[in-house]
Amino acid sequence: MSEDEEARQPLVGNQESEGGGGDTYESAGTTQESGADAAIEEGEHDEPPPEDLTTVCETFWNICNTIQGLPILAIPYTFKSGGWYSLITLLIVALASNYTSNILVKSLYEVRDGVKVRVRNSYLDIGEAFWKSGGKMLVLIIMVIELVFVSTMYPILVGAMFSKSFPDAPIPVWAWTLIGGIALLPNTLLKNLSQVAWTSIITVISAFVIFISIVAYSFTRYDEWDIEYMNNFHASEFPAALGILVACYLAQPFVPFIESTMKKPEKFAPTMNYSFLAMTTLNIIVGFLADVTFYPDTDEVVTNNLPEGILRQLINAMAAILAFTSYTLPMFTSFDILEKSNLPCLPIGFGDKIYTCRVQTLRLFLVLITILMGAFIPRFTYLLAVVGSITGITLEFVFPALFHMKIYCTHLKWYEFVMDMFLVFFGTLVMTISLIVSWISMYSCFVYNEC
Repeated sequence: MSEDEEARQPLVGNQESEGGGGDTYESAGTTQESGADAAIEEGEHDEPPPEDLTTVCETFWNICNTIQGLPILAIPYTFKSGGWYSLITLLIVALASNYTSNILVKSLYEVRDGVKVRVRNSYLDIGEAFWKSGGKMLVLIIMVIELVFVSTMYPILVGAMFSKSFPDAPIPVWAWTLIGGIALLPNTLLKNLSQVAWTSIITVISAFVIFISIVAYSFTRYDEWDIEYMNNFHASEFPAALGILVACYLAQPFVPFIESTMKKPEKFAPTMNYSFLAMTTLNIIVGFLADVTFYPDTDEVVTNNLPEGILRQLINAMAAILAFTSYTLPMFTSFDILEKSNLPCLPIGFGDKIYTCRVQTLRLFLVLITILMGAFIPRFTYLLAVVGSITGITLEFVFPALFHMKIYCTHLKWYEFVMDMFLVFFGTLVMTISLIVSWISMYSCFVYNEC
């Protein structure tokens, strides 16, 4: 069975299929007990290759990758802007994002005669269920824009890290970005999420090394700590900090895909909860310690607060590795979305075989776009802030809650409905504030050079 054919087979389970244990799934003639390695497939279809499915451990790393990476470098800067307010906001955003990720995966299922039936396989399918004629295309456009723009940040970070690590080299930052981008080209050869899991492991390990370095250095300056620094609040900077915090927890474009590739999808919900808990704990610790240690000089990239010399060079090199590996998941997800989108401009079965000229051409085109935008668009982060204010917040808060209310409208408890309504309101409010602030910042930067 091809990946596309398998994806279209509905899975049937009991009412706890997305989170409970011991569930039974039936797929158009297939019966698969939770944890079983074999399946009985009807007709000409073969069992999906087990190497294309991910274990619970690999899923844990992949989810951690969606909410870790650049956040470990940027979270301390948000604490500089808001102190305790940033910490509380981080917790609220983490809880809200975890909730919307759960209900988004839940929306892959429908309740039929008291049984949850898996009838969808992607965010796009959920969008189509919400709006039959245009929902799928709307989600596709927003997701691809968001993923491509987010992916572009990683070559930029690589170029910046190389430039800071070799300040005496007569090479401009844009050239470092192009040089570093060469190492991103092998991403076009990735076949499945199980392979991506290995880069996710490297991402989380790199982030953990940076975390240990920042924490250890902070403890060497414990006599300078001042808890009063956490009382700071800068009203003009906090909306931008809020945008960073929201971007740090943008897991929604990835979770339907991650769940659909699990060997044991019934274990997805607890795995995601543990991933969010682990990464949020790291973010709080590094944000708090960096604020009481470095404030008011906390840099946008916290590794630059380390003392000059070999330590900073090593940690910046680790940050470059972090950027390389963090790039893989959003880019691979954009590959998968387009290849399985059944767009009219693409031939039928376009993504069935990865190693074909046309598929590799599309993948190479997407990778090159991110590298070239990162190298040649000045002040790209300001453009990203404007775009992300719409696409990121829509995907993270607004769409999951709206889709959940529509699909489960007759099954929601009153407090679930209230929660979904609140998230739509909260997401719209944050989107409006972030869009206004980021637009003003971009205008001031390009017109008045106030960057």
